[in-house]
Amino acid sequence: MGYLTQTDDVTIATTLAAGGEVRTEIWAVVVDGAGYIRNGFGESSKWYRRAQRTHRAAFIDGDRRFGVTIEDVHDEATLESVDDAYRRKYRGPGLSAVLSSGTRRYTMRVVPRADTELEP
Repeated sequence: MGYLTQTDDVTIATTLAAGGEVRTEIWAVVVDGAGYIRNGFGESSKWYRRAQRTHRAAFIDGDRRFGVTIEDVHDEATLESVDDAYRRKYRGPGLSAVLSSGTRRYTMRVVPRADTELEP
C-alpha cells in the first residue's frame, strides 16, 4: 500500500462497458494496512459507476499498474477510521466532499489482486 500512502492524487483506471479504460485522479488513504477510496460526488461519478459495475480497477503510476478488487465498506468503525485518515492526509475544499455524511456510503476497500503489488 506504499503507493497509496506516498501519493496525494492517485490515478485509478476503470473499464468502460464497451471496452477501453478511463483514468481518473482521485484521493486514497491507508488504514491499518488496507487501502481505501471514497467517491465524494455520489452515484453521478462515472469512475465510481464503472468500479461498481466490475468491482475491479487498477492504479497507474508511470509505467506501473497495480490491479485491485473493489469491496464496498459499510461498518461504522471502519468508516470513522477512513474519515480520520482523509483528515490527516488531505486539506482544502475537496475534503468536505469526501467527509460528508452522504458520501461515506461510497467508501470502498481496494484489495491488491494476486498478480500485482501496491508497493512502490
